[in-house]
Amino acid sequence: MNKISFIFPLIIILIVGCISQKEQIYTPNTNINNNEDIRIAWDYSSIQQLADRGGYPRLYRLKDSSIVVVYEDYRGNCALIRSYDEGKTWSTPFLIFEQIQFSDGKERTTINMANPEIIQLDNGDIIVACNYRPRRAEITPFSIAIRRSTDYGKSWEKQQILYEAEPRFKDGCWEPSFLQLPNGELQIYFANEKPYTESDEQEISVMSSTDYGKTWSDIRMVSFRKNRRDGMPVARIINDEIVAVIEDNNKDQFKPYTVRNKIPDNWANPVLSDSPKREYALVEGIPDSVYMGAPYLLVLPSGYTLISYQSNENRQSNWELSTMEVAIGNREARNFHRRTQPFPVPLDKEAKWNSIALWDESTVVALASSNFRSRQIAPHLIKGYIIPDKIVCPEKGKEGANYPLFIGSQNNTNMRIGLEKNKENLYIKCKVNDSILVTPTSELENGDVISIYLDATGQPLLNSKDKTYKIVCSYNGDYKIWKNNYGKWELASRSPIKSNSIRTDSGYEIELSIPFKELAGFNDQHLKFCASLSTFTTPDNGYTETLIHCETSLPDTWLTVEF
Repeated sequence: MNKISFIFPLIIILIVGCISQKEQIYTPNTNINNNEDIRIAWDYSSIQQLADRGGYPRLYRLKDSSIVVVYEDYRGNCALIRSYDEGKTWSTPFLIFEQIQFSDGKERTTINMANPEIIQLDNGDIIVACNYRPRRAEITPFSIAIRRSTDYGKSWEKQQILYEAEPRFKDGCWEPSFLQLPNGELQIYFANEKPYTESDEQEISVMSSTDYGKTWSDIRMVSFRKNRRDGMPVARIINDEIVAVIEDNNKDQFKPYTVRNKIPDNWANPVLSDSPKREYALVEGIPDSVYMGAPYLLVLPSGYTLISYQSNENRQSNWELSTMEVAIGNREARNFHRRTQPFPVPLDKEAKWNSIALWDESTVVALASSNFRSRQIAPHLIKGYIIPDKIVCPEKGKEGANYPLFIGSQNNTNMRIGLEKNKENLYIKCKVNDSILVTPTSELENGDVISIYLDATGQPLLNSKDKTYKIVCSYNGDYKIWKNNYGKWELASRSPIKSNSIRTDSGYEIELSIPFKELAGFNDQHLKFCASLSTFTTPDNGYTETLIHCETSLPDTWLTVEF
């Protein structure tokens, strides 16, 4: 635990100096292949506030396809809500762990319930964990507890306390999370201060159960950095390894690290500070003074990995006003890059204590405790669509309407894009949700338009001529074509493209038909593709959003379309 809790507010002063030339920058040696990667496009219109108040949300899809979310309700309880209709409606909160009024016969204290985490085991049992946090010291210990349901949540067994730390905040235990190994062994990971009552150190501990959580082993050390504070573990199976993401304050502020070992080793030897099995997670170099804590780890069906964390980078060095970020890693849970911020959080707001989960094979969800829409901190959810760097263009009409690409992270206006082909033409289909339509000028500016970029070179625009195209089309179907001339867009003299525009109740749809023979340099194998959406409420008030991680001047950042 990083000594900060929204149940026990503390005043913590972070002394963050200016970055000097001597300040450590974490920069691992790595080489990213951008041709084999994915992107996450966040959907602003999907944002949901899941409760009036609360935090630390975690989401899990059960084997019956229902979705459950557990969270702290800010009243000292851990609540559970459930949806049977893909998140359209949610059940009344059920208090899975309720605040306890405890007395040892002499003194009394309130025990708050915190840090809920959930898993469904391979036998169908659902288990929720939490962290007991007494308000007053020296009366009853900080603890890790679980509660089980064997009937899909219809009934719940009594709480089972697995581990007790000391009865004071500075020597507690924190943030449990689950992992079930391929052999059925259930593990619970947590941050643990109990072994270090004479210092401010902290380790990651794990306990194991071979009978589905009925009985548990003693703790084993997973990781420890002397004189530092490994915290907030989340472990996953990645290939033949157990990989846990943790927060590690190796130098100054916390950063996301991974610790790992082979599954058969099962933490027989802990990962210490100098172990090669401890790795800084991000590709990008980040100054020591930037805080990036509270990490979470997700493995996608494709094998790619995601981490989330909360960061105060470029937020006035204010820890309290951190916001959630998500980074994409490879199939070994390394080289995390392409950082995004799922929620549009102003600098005077926050989005913390986050998690990420799989919604379906092409969609993830990010969850955070945030006040970006209100005064109160509340659990929020947003969907993110998984977009591969390489997309296959299907035959027109054979696979039905498919819109795998998405633009719409800034507000409820958004666009889905699909591509199809036949022998002669490339078809680009766009569905736009836009409640206010503004007609652009004759130059197709200052109005609601879509822009499509096609390239056969993969070279920067400054290095190519006549093989990169920009097609701008207004919502009513008017369009113009420009060709690149060494970095300058020149209006094409011919207009061989056909456009079809339809107004809908929610906005408009456009289909462009582009003859392959008009695409100079196209070699029947692949094409670079980019798109942007311009939306206006008045001719003087609008913005343009581009496909995630695409730069319109750099075709090598665009998607590759395979035919």
